[in-house]
Amino acid sequence: MNTPTPADLVVRAGRVHTLDSGAPPVTALAVQDGEIRAVAGPGEETEFLAAWTGPRTVVVDEPDAVVLPAFVDTHNHLTLAARNVLGVPVSRATDIPSFLELIRQRAAETPPGQWIVTAADWHELRLAEGRLPTAAELDRATSEHPVLALRGGHNGVLNSTGLRLAGIGPDVPGGFIARDAEGRPEGWLRDAALERALAALPALPTEALVEGIATASAIYAAHGLGTVRDAAVTPAEWQACRAAQATGKLRVRNHVMILSTPAAIDAAGGMDAYLDSLVAQGIKPGEGEGLLRLWGLKFIADGGVEAAALSEPYRDRPGYHGELLWPRAKLTDALSVAVRRGWPVGIHAFGDRAVGQLLDVIRALGPVPRGMLVVEHGGLIGGRIADAAELGVHITAQQALLDGLSPALLAAWGPDRPADLFPWRELVDAGAWLSAGTDHPIGPLDPLRGVHGMTTRRTPSGVLGAKHAIDRADALRLYTVAGAGLLGVPGTLTVGAPADLVCYPADPFTCPTEDLLTLTPRHTVVAGKLVHGT
Repeated sequence: MNTPTPADLVVRAGRVHTLDSGAPPVTALAVQDGEIRAVAGPGEETEFLAAWTGPRTVVVDEPDAVVLPAFVDTHNHLTLAARNVLGVPVSRATDIPSFLELIRQRAAETPPGQWIVTAADWHELRLAEGRLPTAAELDRATSEHPVLALRGGHNGVLNSTGLRLAGIGPDVPGGFIARDAEGRPEGWLRDAALERALAALPALPTEALVEGIATASAIYAAHGLGTVRDAAVTPAEWQACRAAQATGKLRVRNHVMILSTPAAIDAAGGMDAYLDSLVAQGIKPGEGEGLLRLWGLKFIADGGVEAAALSEPYRDRPGYHGELLWPRAKLTDALSVAVRRGWPVGIHAFGDRAVGQLLDVIRALGPVPRGMLVVEHGGLIGGRIADAAELGVHITAQQALLDGLSPALLAAWGPDRPADLFPWRELVDAGAWLSAGTDHPIGPLDPLRGVHGMTTRRTPSGVLGAKHAIDRADALRLYTVAGAGLLGVPGTLTVGAPADLVCYPADPFTCPTEDLLTLTPRHTVVAGKLVHGT
C-alpha cells in the first residue's frame, strides 16, 4: 500500500455523522485541498492518523467528541449582521431613555452632519415602553446628526434631520409613513418608505464593512455554521463581500442574493435593463471565488410582522390585511424574465395571501428549472403545502423567527396564526423541498437553538403549534444536507465532498433536549480550514 501524501487536516472523533445513509461507521477523516480525501472507521484510527499526518498537518484529536456537517443556513443576513457590528448597539437598551443615551454617546464621537445608524437587532417590545421611539425623541439624542434607528429589514425610525435629508413627504407606493394628527411624518417608516431612507445614506466605506464581515462571520463559525445564503445584499455590499473574500476575512461560505425592488427595476427601465445593469457591474449568477458566490436575486412580496399579507385582518388593526408589495402582473413579468435569463430568485412571502399569490404566479409560469425560484419563509403556507410540493419549489423556513418575534406576532396576529407558522411536520410529510435557517439577525443565530424550536415548538411566549414539531433527525437534516442540496453541493462528510464540519463535545442527535440550548462547538472547519477552535 502506498503511503498517502500528508493531509492538511486530520480529525478523529468518537463518532462522525456523515449523513450518508449508506456509509459505514466513520470515526476519522483526512482532508486535502479543502476536500475529504479518506475516512476510517472504529479501530482503524491510530493507523489512519499515522499514515495521513505530516509535519504541517493540523490535527483535531477528540476521541470523546461528535462530528457532523457544518450547518447550512439558507436564509440569513450576514451583511446586515456585519453592519450591526458597526451600528449603535441599541439592543442593550431597556427603555427609550437608555436607547437615546446610546445614540447620544455615538453622536459625541461622530462629526456633525454624519449619519448615525443603529444596529438592527432590537425590537420595541423589549423596551419598557413597548413602542418605537419617535423622530422628536431621536432629536433629543442629537440635533447635529441625521439618525436612522433601523429595526430588522422592514422598519426604521428617522429623526427630523433624517426625514428631511431622505425627502420623506408624500406616501410611497408599497410603503408606510407614520403621521401625526396633522399628517406630518412622525419618524417610523416601513418597506418601500424605508427603502427611500436607505437610499439617502452615504455608502459605508468598504474597509469598514469588510471588518464587520470578518467579525460577524467569525461569530457564525463559532456557532457551527459553514454556509449561509445572504438574502438581501446591495451591489455595493457585494463588492465588500468580494474584498472580504480576497483578504481572507470571510470565515464561512456566503451565497449572496442581490436585493431587487420594484422601484430599482423601474428606475433601470424594466427587468431586462435591470439585469443588464448588474451584469455591467460584474454581478451575475455563479460569480465569485473561494467561499463567496453570487446566488441570484431577492424579491420581497409582502411585509414582515407588521405588514405580512394575510387573508384575515390583523388582530391589532381591524380591517388591515397587510401589504402585497408586487402587483401580480408585475411579479409574473419580472420572474419570467429572470427565469429566461437564468437568474435564480428567492421571493420573501410570509403571510398566507402572499404565499398564495406567489405559488399561483409560479404555476402560471409553467415548468422552471429546479431551484430557480425559491419561496423565502413561506410562513403561513399551511393551506398551500400540496401546491408547493407538486410544483417542486424550494422553501426556506426559519423557526428562529417564531422564537425571536413571538411576542410581536401574537400582539399583531392573535394566538392562532403564529402557532401555524412554519408547519414543519406537514411540509416534511408532504415531501416538500425544504431547508432551515434563521433570518439572523432578525432571529437568533444558533442552529441548535433552531433545532430545539423545531422539535419542541417552544418560544419565549410558550409552546406554539406543537402539532407542527418534527423529530431531531429531520431537523438536523434540514439544517445541513437539505440546505446544501439547494446550493448544489453534497452536504455529507464523504470522500470527495467539501470539508465543512463541526465538532461538538456531545451528540446533537441524542443529547438531552434542553442541552441543545447550551451545547457549543469545540471546532468548526470550512473548506478544510479550522475557522473556530484550536
